[in-house]
Amino acid sequence: MTARSTILAFAGCAVALVLLKWATSSPPKTYCHVDDPDNDIDITAWQPPDDPRPIPPGSWGSVLTTPAKLEKLRDAGKLPVLESGVPKVIHQTWPSRDTSGVAAHYRKWSASWGACHPDWLHVLWDDCDIRRLFAKHLPDFLPVYDAYPNPVQRADIFRCLVLKEYGGLYADMDYECTGGVDGPTGLNPPQDSPQGACKVFIVNSPDPEHDGVLQNAFMASVPEHPYWTAVFDLAVERRSTLSGRIWGEIPIQNTGPGLVSDAYTMLPEGEVKTAVCGLNNTEFSGQALGQAPNAIHRNAGSWCACRFPAINWACWKKCKEKKKTYVPSMYRDLTRYKRSIDKGEKLSDKDQATWDQYGHLFQSYYDKYGEFEDI
Repeated sequence: MTARSTILAFAGCAVALVLLKWATSSPPKTYCHVDDPDNDIDITAWQPPDDPRPIPPGSWGSVLTTPAKLEKLRDAGKLPVLESGVPKVIHQTWPSRDTSGVAAHYRKWSASWGACHPDWLHVLWDDCDIRRLFAKHLPDFLPVYDAYPNPVQRADIFRCLVLKEYGGLYADMDYECTGGVDGPTGLNPPQDSPQGACKVFIVNSPDPEHDGVLQNAFMASVPEHPYWTAVFDLAVERRSTLSGRIWGEIPIQNTGPGLVSDAYTMLPEGEVKTAVCGLNNTEFSGQALGQAPNAIHRNAGSWCACRFPAINWACWKKCKEKKKTYVPSMYRDLTRYKRSIDKGEKLSDKDQATWDQYGHLFQSYYDKYGEFEDI
C-alpha cells in the first residue's frame, strides 16, 4: 500500500467515525426551570399598532401561557371544545421562555393567533417543557427523543405528542392567522357533512413530491386519536436504521412532513384513516401563493441546518447567504412553466391546468421578486 493510499484510507475512516458520532450523539443535558403555571407572557405588545384586530386585554389570547396551566384547566374540565372535538388550544414552541430574542416578524405572527381567536388558550412550550412532556406521557420514547441530532427533529416529534395527549392546534411560529381556523372548511366542519367524521386535521402539502401529502407546520386533533400511535410507531422504526440517521433528508423523512404523510398513507382503509383529513393549502397555508384567507405559512425556514451541506445543499446555501426574502414556491413553478412555454414546449396536463389557473400571477411575482434563480 502506498503512502497516498494509506492516508486516504485513514481519512476515510476518520470521516466515517465523525458521521457515526454525529448520527448517534445526544443533545447536551439542560437544567430546566420549574414549571410555574403563572409564568405567562403578555403578547399584546407583540401586535403591530396598525393591526385592525386588537387583542382584547385580559383574554386568553392576550398571553402565552404555560403547559402547567393547560394541565390544570384540562384536569378541571375547563377547556372549551369545538363541535368537532378539537379543544380550543393553540400550541407553539420556542427554545426558552426568555422571548427577548424573538424577532419582530415571529412576534407579529404569534400574536395574530390571539387576534383571530382571543377565546382560545395559547400555550408556549420551551425545550424543558417538551422533555418533561415525553418523560411524563411517553417515557419509552425518551431515548429516541434524546438521540435526535437536530433540534428541529425534537420540535417535529413534540407536536405529534402534544396533539396526541392534549389535542388542539399546533402552528409553527412562522404561521400567521389571517382570518380564523374554526370555520366549516377548517377545524369545525358541519357534523352532518362528510367532513363531520374528521378528528385530525393536517394541512395538505404545497410540495407533495418533496414533503409528502401532508405538511406538519399546521396540525390539529382531538386528544388521544389512534393516528398518532401510528406516527410514533413509524418514528421508532425510522430512527432504528443507521442509514436513516445519516443520509437522506433527515428531518423531513424521520420526524417531519414525510413522517406524518407516510403514517397516514400506510394506515389501512377504515375509521381511523377516514378521520384524518387534509385541509386545503390555498386556504390554510398559502405557501405556494404567498396569500391565504384563513392562515398562511410564512415559511421562514428556521429549521434549515447548515451543519452538513452535502446532505442539504439548498438549506446550507440559504443559511450561508442569510437570505431573508420569502419567495413563494408557486413562483418557482410558474417560472418553470413560463420558460417551457417560451421554448414552445408542451406542458403536462397537470402543469397546464396550474398555469391556466395561476399564470396571471407570474408578472406580479416577477415585478416583486425579480428573476427567479434555482438553488
